[in-house]
Amino acid sequence: MTFILQLTVRSALVAVAAIAVTACAGLQPASKPGVPGQTVTAPTPKPTGVTSYFEVLDLMAPGDAVRQSTELASTLSQAQQNPTSSNRLRHAIALGAAGHSSSNPVEARRLITELLAGVHDLTSQEISLANAFQREFDARVALYAGLARQREESERQMESLGADDDRRYSALNAETQRLKKALAEAERKLEAVAEMERTLTPESQ
Repeated sequence: MTFILQLTVRSALVAVAAIAVTACAGLQPASKPGVPGQTVTAPTPKPTGVTSYFEVLDLMAPGDAVRQSTELASTLSQAQQNPTSSNRLRHAIALGAAGHSSSNPVEARRLITELLAGVHDLTSQEISLANAFQREFDARVALYAGLARQREESERQMESLGADDDRRYSALNAETQRLKKALAEAERKLEAVAEMERTLTPESQ
C-alpha cells in the first residue's frame, strides 16, 4: 500500500514540476529585436533541479536491499559531510521512502520540517517537492499509527476472549466436580439404603 502511495505522490510531483517549469518558461522576457540580419539565440532554460530527487526514489525502490542500503548510506554521508539544503533534502527523501527495512517516515518528516523552518537555499520547485513529501510522510505516519491501534485492539480482544474461555473452562470444571461429588454421595446413600434393606430382610431358611 505504501509503495503505491509513493508512486501516486511521485506522479503528482512530476506533474507539479512540469507545471512549474512551464510557468517559469512563460515568465522569460521576450527576446529583443536584434540587428537586421543578425540571428537572435533564445536563452537556454535552466534545468528543473528536481531530477536528482527522483533518481534517489528510483534507487530506493523495492527489489534490491543492497542497492537501497547503499543509496541511503550515500545520502547520509553527503548530508553530513556537505550539509547543503539539497543534500539534506535528498537524505530525508531516501530515509522516508517506503519499501526498505530502514524506512523511517517519522524522522524523515522531522528532517524536512527542520530544513524548511531554517535558512535554506531551496528553489521554489524544491520547496514544493519538500512539502509534498512532508504530506506523504504525514499520511504514512497516520496510517501506521492507525494500524498499530487496530493491532492493539485485536490483541486486547483476543486476550479478552482467552480470559472468557478460561472462565468458562473453570466454571465447567467446577460444575463437573460438583456433579461427581453429588453422584458419589448419591451412590453412598443408595449403598446405605441397600445395606439397611439387607439387615431388615430375614435370611432365607
